[in-house]
Amino acid sequence: MKCKIHAETIERQMERNWPSGVKKTRQRTEIFQILAAAGKPLTATEIYRLINESREGKPYAFSTIYRCLQTFEAAGMLIRSIAVTDENAMYELRMEQHRHYAICLSCHERFPLRTCFLGDLRQMLPADMDGFEITGHQIEIYGYCPACAQ
Repeated sequence: MKCKIHAETIERQMERNWPSGVKKTRQRTEIFQILAAAGKPLTATEIYRLINESREGKPYAFSTIYRCLQTFEAAGMLIRSIAVTDENAMYELRMEQHRHYAICLSCHERFPLRTCFLGDLRQMLPADMDGFEITGHQIEIYGYCPACAQ
């Protein structure tokens, strides 16, 4: 849980959100730290660049980054999304609270919305969908940020 007074460390986030059965390798730990510190969705290319800029020694191969992201996705640790305006998938850690974004059509920056306004999605389903199990949802709002609107 996030405390407004005491920020949760990345190590504590990792401890709390790392599922049993997923081995903690150096590469996976570093990718988790990059995603946790970013605070916004990143592409695999951005993660590759950030992780190789921050480490000394032999750089990781792009395929290593991608395999780690696939492992995280299969374990339910992250959310993979592709915006209508993007050709690349974006990755962000799955935390207690999910986020929705306003996306600038010009600079492609993502701005987190303050809240999820959907509430109980089951009430929005048609009556004949009573047995439908909702596992998640995604909302993206498109427009122009103040800098690009000028």
